[in-house]
Amino acid sequence: MYEELQAWRAGHLAASFDEIAEQVMRRRQVIMGKLIDELAAKADDQVVAPECEQCRQAMIYRGKAKRQVSHREGEVALVRAYYYCDHCRSGFFPPRPAVAVESARME
Repeated sequence: MYEELQAWRAGHLAASFDEIAEQVMRRRQVIMGKLIDELAAKADDQVVAPECEQCRQAMIYRGKAKRQVSHREGEVALVRAYYYCDHCRSGFFPPRPAVAVESARME
């Protein structure tokens, strides 16, 4: 990303601070989208077929599904495991494993 931005800057020496910031933001969003996708997909390897929240029957794995997700970092295309309940005729994406989420403080 750094080299790409340096090349862009070399071709746009008259660019304003806001124009430079826009270029950086666009490229950062692409990188953040890839990172978010990778981290979200890691949970798929650990998920056991979940129980339906409605009827408590085991849900069936139906393969991978792709979904566009809007986030403050921009649009992210996630490919995650999809589970379906034949009894309730409903499914969900991505799977929601029971995970405690802790807030992290960066210093």
